[in-house]
Amino acid sequence: MKTVAHSLGKFLLLAVCLPFLWAFDAAHAAEGLQKLRVAYAAITAAFSIPWIAKEAGIFQRHGLDVELVYIAAGSRAVQTLVGGSIDIAAIGGPAGVDAKLAGADTVYVAIPVNRVLVFTVAAPQIQRIEDMRGKSIGVTRIGTVTDFFTRLYLRQNGLVPDRDVMIRQAGGLPEIVAALKAGQIEGGTFGFPAVLHARAAGFRVLVDYNTSGYRYPLSTVIVTQKLLRTQESAVRRFLEAHIEAVHRFKTDPNFAMKVIGKYTQTTDRSMLEETQRVYASAFERVPYPDIEVMKLGLTQVAETNPRVRDVDPKEFVDPRLLREIEASGYVKRLYGEQGK
Repeated sequence: MKTVAHSLGKFLLLAVCLPFLWAFDAAHAAEGLQKLRVAYAAITAAFSIPWIAKEAGIFQRHGLDVELVYIAAGSRAVQTLVGGSIDIAAIGGPAGVDAKLAGADTVYVAIPVNRVLVFTVAAPQIQRIEDMRGKSIGVTRIGTVTDFFTRLYLRQNGLVPDRDVMIRQAGGLPEIVAALKAGQIEGGTFGFPAVLHARAAGFRVLVDYNTSGYRYPLSTVIVTQKLLRTQESAVRRFLEAHIEAVHRFKTDPNFAMKVIGKYTQTTDRSMLEETQRVYASAFERVPYPDIEVMKLGLTQVAETNPRVRDVDPKEFVDPRLLREIEASGYVKRLYGEQGK
């Protein structure tokens, strides 16, 4: 009887202690990871690769303890990067170029998406862009991707932004959809899956910018030169984790849809399927920061800062780490016979 009681006591003691031991081991393991704070600038699938890497444990496998931070608008994310409160910024557009021209040491180390998967939607009665005259279109913030392409398309169609068609800042993509539904604006510009939410609410796609064939840094990864100098290994591991997460996105649609649904608060399976399908082909296996892709972004900067024309575009990008990663055979090993 004493033996049974003794064994039971040991079992109960072990049951009580195990959770604490597991917590200690997890904390101890986390201590050995390199901490990085990573910001993403919009709740859109264009920035879903850090979400995938986080949720799948890919960052951790690469020795990183990554905290994801949502900072609406690329310009604000870059300001936070320059200020030192984050280590890496995942944004769309050339805000990193503006920062460098202002004296910061920002540099683009990756461009995961170089297609313009952006749309302007409007109320059903608006059939042409000319019908937006005297009305308003919502964008995230002035100077962002949504703002730039809205203005570009209006000008190409003989409409003067903020005179013929008013541009309204909404703050974020979900806020644009909400403003449309509330009748505060007649049109809105955004990406996936927000465009699908708007379409489901009865709005129609007025402009599909992807059909125009633009090449543009829709999704980018920006760091500071200081971080590259002092923590190059961490940046390299981040890029390797990114590449692995792209592979997971492409090859595991159900997991990708689950993660996108979580971060965008989307439950409609058809919306998630379409978003995953579109971005599975859009994400680059090796997301080189191509100067050709940056050109339209530099044109965007030149509208307000003509000094950019006097700077060598190569100064804004650094593809070295990605070249070294690809040269190591990492991508081919990841994709097997599918590797490029």
